[in-house]
Amino acid sequence: MRGPAGEDPPPRECATLPPLPIPARPAPPPGGGVSQPPADTRPMIRSMTGFGQATVELAGVRVTVELRSVNHRFADLRLRLPSELAGREVDVRKKILARVRRGRVEVGVSVVATDGGEPRPQLDRALLEEVLAASKVLNEEFGLEGRPEIHSLLAIPGMFKMNAPEVRNDEERRAAVENAFDEALAGLDRERCREGLHLREELLSRHEKISALTAEIRERAAGMPDCLRDRLLERLQALGGGVELDPARVAQEAAILADRCDVTEELVRLDGHRSQVEALLRTPDGEPVGKRLEFLGQEMNRETNTINSKSSDLEISRCALALKAELEKVREQIQNLE
Repeated sequence: MRGPAGEDPPPRECATLPPLPIPARPAPPPGGGVSQPPADTRPMIRSMTGFGQATVELAGVRVTVELRSVNHRFADLRLRLPSELAGREVDVRKKILARVRRGRVEVGVSVVATDGGEPRPQLDRALLEEVLAASKVLNEEFGLEGRPEIHSLLAIPGMFKMNAPEVRNDEERRAAVENAFDEALAGLDRERCREGLHLREELLSRHEKISALTAEIRERAAGMPDCLRDRLLERLQALGGGVELDPARVAQEAAILADRCDVTEELVRLDGHRSQVEALLRTPDGEPVGKRLEFLGQEMNRETNTINSKSSDLEISRCALALKAELEKVREQIQNLE
């Protein structure tokens, strides 16, 4: 806004970028017990891309958990769990969603016995007998001809089972699965925070360029009324051929032109959006910021378009186009944030 003397305030200087700490890996629970991830209340900006892996050996079983996250509009989980963990899918989803608010996460889990040699496939004879009995019923009662082929039998889910340990009924082995998930989630969170820190620095750097361009537009726009009046006088004198001009009428026409080209309101709104973006980047509140920054970027782009369309000054148009280019780069980076 303009001061009492009609002058614009000087552009605000950006403060020095304060470092954000990377969360440390949590210590494993004593005695191999089940650990629960703490509530995610840390003020960190996170990327949606990351990778976490952990392997835990306990009670004769080796559990390996791999987590990969990529960009997505919402929280989307893709689970690949072994059969002995199929009943734990709901718990696994809750554990991951407690840490991940947005992004597609691919989860891979493997459970291998370490106290009984390498796992080997075992034929489920009971299931095979049931399938052959059903085939016999089809032949005798319904008159269908043919016999089951071997490759068809092998394709039946559950026909072969690996001699993996039973996890669901063993507390210690269940603890191994829990610990592996906790370590993998912690690793994923560290990677997302580290990438989020880099994106934050990049966005703040772009923010400083946007601030400089906005200040340049404001400084140039402050002199536009006098520039428009001088242009109007030059044109009238060139067309009038020495005819005396009414100073009051010339001032009125110049005021009308200046009002049409005035971008003060747009600059005020642009400054307001910039302040919100800066606040979200410098003092995050622990909630996902991606969608909020995306909305503010859209509003800033709208104000920039209005400034460009209202201005008849070449220098202001140049700054507005440069501002749009910076906002587009910011938009591409924001799409990577949670």
